[in-house]
Amino acid sequence: MIFKTPKFGLSFLGILAILFLLSLPAPAGADTTDLILGSSSPGTILTPVQYYPYRYPPGYYPPAQDPYRGTKGSPGSGWIVIEVEPPEAAVFIDGHKLEPREDNTYEEGVLAGRHKVEAKKGGYRDYVRFVDVPPGVKESLTIQLKKIEQ
Repeated sequence: MIFKTPKFGLSFLGILAILFLLSLPAPAGADTTDLILGSSSPGTILTPVQYYPYRYPPGYYPPAQDPYRGTKGSPGSGWIVIEVEPPEAAVFIDGHKLEPREDNTYEEGVLAGRHKVEAKKGGYRDYVRFVDVPPGVKESLTIQLKKIEQ
């Protein structure tokens, strides 16, 4: 039995393989700016789409690194100045722990808007309050934690 090979050397599987290779995205760092691919309008330059794998499991989003970095004095920002008694209490703004200054007060540049302020210490009641900060304004807050009766 004699098999005939196609004259052009491309079989159906060969054509499928070429179409598959053409559909793959360009490698990272490849310069594809000069590629002109066929489209409905002649001369249109198509850029490849880069596909990224999921970095985190579905439903998990890591916390922001520091949303207040560089906001002091910038347009659309304000400040929250906090004085807390007892001075050893931990103070948080929107879940981010603050570090006290030398005089045991806290001053933090924040974006304008509503922010959650918390103060916590063992043996004391937790303090939670929402503070609205207008742009360019220093909001002062004095916190006195109440001891838990035992």
